[in-house]
Parts: sequence; structure tokens; C-alpha cells
Amino acid sequence: MRLPPLNAIRAFEVASRHLSFKKAAEELFVTPAAISYQIKLLEEHLGMTLFERHNRQVVLTKEARQALPLLSLGFEQIEKGIGLLEQVSSPNFVVSTGPAFAIKWLAPRLHEFSALYPDVNASILASLHITNFRVEPVDAAVRFGRFDDTHLFAEKLVDEFVVPLCHPGWLAAQGSLRQPADIFNHPLIHDDSIFFDPSAPSWESYAQQQGITGVDTHSGVRFNQADHALQAAMDGAGIVLSRSLLAEPDVRAGRLVKLFPETAMDTGMARYYACPREKADRRENQVFLAWLKSLLVGV
Repeated sequence: MRLPPLNAIRAFEVASRHLSFKKAAEELFVTPAAISYQIKLLEEHLGMTLFERHNRQVVLTKEARQALPLLSLGFEQIEKGIGLLEQVSSPNFVVSTGPAFAIKWLAPRLHEFSALYPDVNASILASLHITNFRVEPVDAAVRFGRFDDTHLFAEKLVDEFVVPLCHPGWLAAQGSLRQPADIFNHPLIHDDSIFFDPSAPSWESYAQQQGITGVDTHSGVRFNQADHALQAAMDGAGIVLSRSLLAEPDVRAGRLVKLFPETAMDTGMARYYACPREKADRRENQVFLAWLKSLLVGV
């Protein structure tokens, strides 16, 4: 039997799952026109129509609906097979994460993981880029945000909160701060790294939560990297509203101190461990995830 081109079958499978050429194009990193072209090729090869095309909607034909589960299963098995080949051919276990989490959490601890599992060659890829597991040589990712990708295996590691922080020596030089409103009498440091989410806490929302009015919540220096904002606070530049998880190593070492920890704000986001579903049962993923969870217990 002469099979249709694999790209055409893949375009059909993805478009069928989404019932949208646009969403299929986004998943496969091509244009909607390319999806439409591949599906047309498949329809011509088969000599039949697969989609009923309406104004702003596509609907699968009866025959296409019957074939879709088998095709989806086929691609799932192909991905598993490729995963097994990659497991044999790749000597490294690559984990992608944000630069701040890498430098504050993973890099200082990675030697501990290597001591526990010397046969797993863990490699950290620090990047703000969201991993596309289908095309990038990455095995897993540790990410911060709101996880909504149902095509991946994901497990929440810890909820994220923000809290005011400063250098203890700087605080001693200023005199004690008696209430949260006193914060706004001092230089503010803004961590803009989580403003990809419009609902992320800021100095403005912190003041609102505390019922503080008549203060300037926008003045001060700004950073688009969380570790840069934390470093500015450690250098005595003022008070930063930052994620307590990222600041924990510096708080533990005495380089930062929490101000009014009872006023910590929930970001509404969390840190997740994610990987392709077909790789979730690999030993490397299982031991790395378990190790991360052991570090974050009680944090």
C-alpha cells in the first residue's frame, strides 16, 4: 500500500484534534495555509473529503472521525519509539529552566544530584524560551507560570509567593520599619520578570492589598530578570518585591531578610516540572523529579 506523505497525515491529525487549522499551525510551527495545503494533498491522495468546511469552522466527516483515533495512536507510538532511540543515543539528560531559577536553585545543587545518580549526566539549559519538545533536544523543563498544555506530562512542584526583601545591613542603617506603609518611604526595586501575566503582583497591588494609599508605587529601578533584582537588593539599592522561592538561598545565607513576611502575596502561579508524556516514565525523569520534590518540601 502506498502511504500518503507523513507531513500530510500529521497535519490532518493535529487539525482534527483542534478542529482548527489555525491552532494546528501553531502547534506545528507552520502557517494555516500550509496546514490547508497538506490536508488538500491528503484528500487528493485518498480521493475523499476529510473536513466539511464552513465559514469559521471545520467539521470532520464520519470517515475521518473513525480514522482519527488510530492515527493519533500511531503518532503516539512513533514518539515513544523515537524517545527510546534518543535515550540510547543521547548521553545527556537536558533540563530547561529560567535563568534565575537555574542560578539560584539548580546550579548550586546540581552536584548533589550527580552524587546521588552518577549515571545520569544532567545538563541545565537556562533560557526564557518556552521549550518545544517536538523539535528541541530537551528532555524536561522546570517552568514558572500557569500550566495549560494538556499534551505534556506536568506536575506542580510549589506555589509561588512574592514578599518584600532587603539587605539586613541596609535595613539596620535605615532604622526599623514598623509597618508595611513604611516601605514606600524607601527606594523600591521592581522585578518585572513575571509581568508576562497581567495579574502578577506588583508594588501597586501590594499597596492595594495592605490598604496603603497616597504613596508612589512606580518609582525606583526596574529589572527584567529576577536574579538581577535580587542582586540589587543585596547591594543595598532598596527593597524588592520578589519571589520567595528564588530568594530563599539568599535569605538562608543572611544576604537578604524578609520584611513583613505575613504580607506575602500569592502570585496565582506555580513552578512546574514538565516533559513529553512518552518520556515521563524514563528513569532520568523520575529520579530528577523526585529529587526536585525532595528539595522543595516545606518551602
